[in-house]
Amino acid sequence: MKNKHFALMYLVIFLALAKLSPFLVTALIVGFYLSIIVDDLTKIITVVVKKPRWLSRTISNVAIFVLIAYSAVNFFPVVLREAQKVISQIERAVTQIGSLKMPSWVLALLSNLSASFVESAANLLNRIVGYVPSFITAAVLVIVTSFIASSLKKLVKEGVSYLFPDDPQDGKNFLRITYREFERFVGGQVLVAMFVGLFVGFGAFFFKIPSAFFLGVLAFITDFVPYLGVVISAIPLLMLSFTTHGLVGLLIGIVILVAANQLEMWFLAPRIQSGALRIHWFIILITILLFADLFSLGGILIALPFLIFLKNYWKFYVIKRAK
Repeated sequence: MKNKHFALMYLVIFLALAKLSPFLVTALIVGFYLSIIVDDLTKIITVVVKKPRWLSRTISNVAIFVLIAYSAVNFFPVVLREAQKVISQIERAVTQIGSLKMPSWVLALLSNLSASFVESAANLLNRIVGYVPSFITAAVLVIVTSFIASSLKKLVKEGVSYLFPDDPQDGKNFLRITYREFERFVGGQVLVAMFVGLFVGFGAFFFKIPSAFFLGVLAFITDFVPYLGVVISAIPLLMLSFTTHGLVGLLIGIVILVAANQLEMWFLAPRIQSGALRIHWFIILITILLFADLFSLGGILIALPFLIFLKNYWKFYVIKRAK
């Protein structure tokens, strides 16, 4: 077998495992994401804390995991608390509207919408509770993977002759370039995510929306999840905006989200990430949607590594061989 066959075989095995065990593979991918984020943050901290090297890395590890834990611990209580307030306001509005002289079908429609919202919120909560054991297992695996990622990279580097026996040096170059592109992408995303987090946090603080720090941290963390991340961060922001300032607050929350998203899409991402992927945004979007459909939530995180792998596979084993 030639290297191109081995590379293709590894890709098929990876996708098969992602389909058969999505939580496991997603946790491994998230762990590698986190290890690269920690590496980039360590480089920034090293500018201030130059020696010893282990101190900068320890600070980076602690900072990242504290932020993730803070976001996870606060997300569900905030959403559930604000959901109760939203439901109460909707029910109060329906009651007030019911006192007005309106057609019966309009009142029935409003009542059904309110009941449907309450039922959907309860079903969502039950599903989340059902996934808790899997989330705990995945969280442990993420932490372990992020800490031993450097050891795993060294293991792969030493065993490249077994992975690509036909031409180990060619296989080593393929893996090195592919991983470096993935590193550059994640490193660029760190800068983009920091801006988005600061923009959302300061925006919420300026307009007196509660939990501004939490909203900024959540926006930073979820920005690493393509397209779905903005939905996750939007839920508590819009709820807090609405329960605090009413419809005007809801509009303010939407403006903050849209402004952050548009600045990222049209200004930050093209400039910071231009040298990382060099893949048209529409191809990225279609791939993410396709992988989300095939592999559920984990597919969103797998899509970009898959594209990077496929692009380099095409360069190494299709275009070069054709020449």
